[in-house]
Amino acid sequence: MSDTKISPKRPPLPFRWKLALGGSLLAIVPLSVAGWLLVDINASAVELSARELQLAVADDLARTVEESEREVHEGLEAIGRVLIEPALDGETTERLAANLLSSSEYLDNAAVYDRHGVLIDVLAEETAEDLAVPDPLPAELRSAADGDDLATGPAIGRADAPARFPVVLPLRLEDTITGYIAAWVSVAPLQARVARLNEVRFADHRGSVFLVDQDHRLLAHPDPELAAALTSVSGEGILEGLATGLDVRRLQKSGEFEGADGEPMVGTVVGLRVRPWAVVVQVPQSVAYASVTKMRMVVLGTLAGVLLVALLLAIVAALHITRPIEQLTAFAGQLAERRFDTRVTIDSRDELAVLGQVMSNAAADLEASEARIKEEVAIRSDLGRYLPAELVEQVVERKQDMALGGRRRDVTVLFADVVAFTPLTGKLPAEDVVALLNELFTILTEIVFRHRGTVDKFVGDCVMALWGAPRADEDHAANALAAAEDMMRFLEVGNERWKKRFGVTIELAIGVHTGSAVIGNIGSETRMEYTAIGDTVNVAARLESIAGPMQILISSQTRDAAEGLFDFVEVGSQTFPGRSQPVELWEVRL
Repeated sequence: MSDTKISPKRPPLPFRWKLALGGSLLAIVPLSVAGWLLVDINASAVELSARELQLAVADDLARTVEESEREVHEGLEAIGRVLIEPALDGETTERLAANLLSSSEYLDNAAVYDRHGVLIDVLAEETAEDLAVPDPLPAELRSAADGDDLATGPAIGRADAPARFPVVLPLRLEDTITGYIAAWVSVAPLQARVARLNEVRFADHRGSVFLVDQDHRLLAHPDPELAAALTSVSGEGILEGLATGLDVRRLQKSGEFEGADGEPMVGTVVGLRVRPWAVVVQVPQSVAYASVTKMRMVVLGTLAGVLLVALLLAIVAALHITRPIEQLTAFAGQLAERRFDTRVTIDSRDELAVLGQVMSNAAADLEASEARIKEEVAIRSDLGRYLPAELVEQVVERKQDMALGGRRRDVTVLFADVVAFTPLTGKLPAEDVVALLNELFTILTEIVFRHRGTVDKFVGDCVMALWGAPRADEDHAANALAAAEDMMRFLEVGNERWKKRFGVTIELAIGVHTGSAVIGNIGSETRMEYTAIGDTVNVAARLESIAGPMQILISSQTRDAAEGLFDFVEVGSQTFPGRSQPVELWEVRL
């Protein structure tokens, strides 16, 4: 500070008013930012809720379609069994088939064809008396039924009634196709469900929910006339930019867009799993985000009141607070920068001095806590390279029994191995092989963790993972198969990158088995490993060794544990050395 004395002049604006103004601004800016952040956070929550509502509506309609698919399949299958039953006479067959037809909610007609597609007979209720049944059955429908068991054809519009779509089921006798049974199913029940969903969920905006086929034609819509005419909505709304004629079963898209009249909209389109259709939900943003506008007004009003009070308090405080507050502010900034080794000394002999001492003590405590946290983080980081995350926490907290041994638990074990790894290493330098494996294992590890699994070990180009230990998991088999499917899907993306970077692609062979194993610390007192031991591990490794490229091979135990959740194909049985009983093999179809 300079010792030169300068004659004081009366400032045009006293310092206390500058300080008051500055203090007010310091209050106004954070409060304004906090207010806008609060609005944005709540707006984001409302937007997310609106899209979740659209997904929920889409899922509701998807379940209705899946239920109709199942009932149509079961109804046609039952009628087909009656028609090909040789022990029944003609009158009994016709009566039973008619009873089955009348008992079905979705079926009011059934046409029987021979194996060449020539029409044999037609059963129809009154609602389908004017139905034109094709003869012969189109070859594309027969071909699709031969491959998919139950084939769905394109919908046919009707001027005075809801559209219908053909469903064809092959009739088999001892695995031989002897004919076909077909029905032209009305979309009337789906039309009613769509109208109901629109009325309940989006009463203020008609036409928010509808069902389209792969050509983007309306199958079900709150306006029945549009649906009956199979009106095309290709390129409109959320469907803009989506090509027609493609399989939409895996389609899922959400976003905001501008409607035909320029009104901002928000919509979601979700493909159905059982039929080449998609559910579309779209509403104006003014409807979906109506609460955001009200919320902004409330927040802005509250913010204005708070800012006014803050301004008044800042003016009063500015008359009494000078240098100490600057010291405390600077010290708080140092703490915000995690500089906990600094201290502050306030000589004002008032509450600010006490506050300065308290903040200094808090800085000392934070400094000690920071050191402890850094030490624990370092320990966890080091242990995390060798042990599962659950064990790391237990070891750090001294809750893990470090004695050798283990206990038997039901687990699911997965082995994933790179197919033809030895020829691959011959094509690449060792550095590229290591980089490639590190990238692969990093993603595979994240997939295992995402599905509640534990990476046991890496053996060369193979990864072993297990579910059900150390963390208990009732769905360990289902989670393991979900992880296996994700591993295969990841390769579709990963191989594009590796093809460009290394000139090679990766294929995995995966084996999964469920059973009992001993889980615990295996090794010596000076070097141990947390792992699984037992026949379950051996069988999983054997399954991986015989699995083909991009094949997920599982045992019947795993299939039984995850039954109904995945698409399984029976492979046969295999006898492994050391086991008296053969292992029934199944493949998970992707």
